[in-house]
Amino acid sequence: MAVISKIIKDNTASIQIRSGAVLADITFDNNFFQIRTYADGDFEREKGAKQNIQLTKEKAIELRDYLTKFIND
Repeated sequence: MAVISKIIKDNTASIQIRSGAVLADITFDNNFFQIRTYADGDFEREKGAKQNIQLTKEKAIELRDYLTKFIND
């Protein structure tokens, strides 16, 4: 597991949206929050995760603050 140690806010990068949909699952316990994405239609998650994000509570709070700003803007 690779836990995110620093979140860098980048206002200069352009966001490139790829066509298609993905599935995601979340898992969390008292110490970590994890998001994993899978190819669309892979409901059994047999093909393996494509991307993983693991956060400590500290980084989850930081991400929540960015999400709140995104949602409210």
